[in-house]
Amino acid sequence: MRLSNGNLFRFLVLGLCLLIFTSPVFAGKEDKAVQDDKAVKAEKAVKAEKAVKAGKAVKAEKAVKAEPVEKKEAPKGNVAVVNGVAISQEDFDRELFGIQEQSANRGEKIDDVRLAEVKKKVLDKLIDGELLYQESQKMGLKADDSTVDEQYAKFKEQFPNAEEFNKELAKVKLTEASLKSQIKQVMVIQQYIDKEFVQKITVSEDELKAFFEAYLKDRIEKNLKQEKIQKEVAQFLEKLREKANVEMNLQ
Repeated sequence: MRLSNGNLFRFLVLGLCLLIFTSPVFAGKEDKAVQDDKAVKAEKAVKAEKAVKAGKAVKAEKAVKAEPVEKKEAPKGNVAVVNGVAISQEDFDRELFGIQEQSANRGEKIDDVRLAEVKKKVLDKLIDGELLYQESQKMGLKADDSTVDEQYAKFKEQFPNAEEFNKELAKVKLTEASLKSQIKQVMVIQQYIDKEFVQKITVSEDELKAFFEAYLKDRIEKNLKQEKIQKEVAQFLEKLREKANVEMNLQ
């Protein structure tokens, strides 16, 4: 299927990372973070309560106040810093633009509340991508230049000519080098996901059966039953037609 010019770069920005960001690696991440946060808060509350009962409320308060909270502000022009590596406002805006364009094409409007949620998710995914890329580099994973060039050429082929392609690059503030860099990074991250998760994680027969029972059995049973009903009704009608006196006057 041929991609339109506008959709092409949305596909690049959002689609290239689809296998990564919809991977089971990220499943339940937000829930776990909330649970961890609650656990930390609960632990601190218990400690504070014990300090009060022991007559050490003042010391406990000082200890809490003295506890360092590490917060590294992103430099101006960047939306985040991940282990010293900056995520630029430009990269963030490009990702956000892709989502907004996609919503607009579907006739959907993003209100302020939804926009705040989308921005948070975009930033989280950029941070997650950078973290995975850094891990891939620790393993020395690389993407072959010829493979990157091949993928780049496929994107370029979606446009009628080089001029249109370069216009779209400029529109989303990308160059040939930066586009290839993004393609290479995504490929390396996927290598890491494959090596560390895809090849190591297996699904047992019991898990397959449990999933089938929970999500597929009823649906398949209904479909098979419907097919049998249709077949039986058709056979019954054939018998009725054989016995009936039917006159048709279709012209």
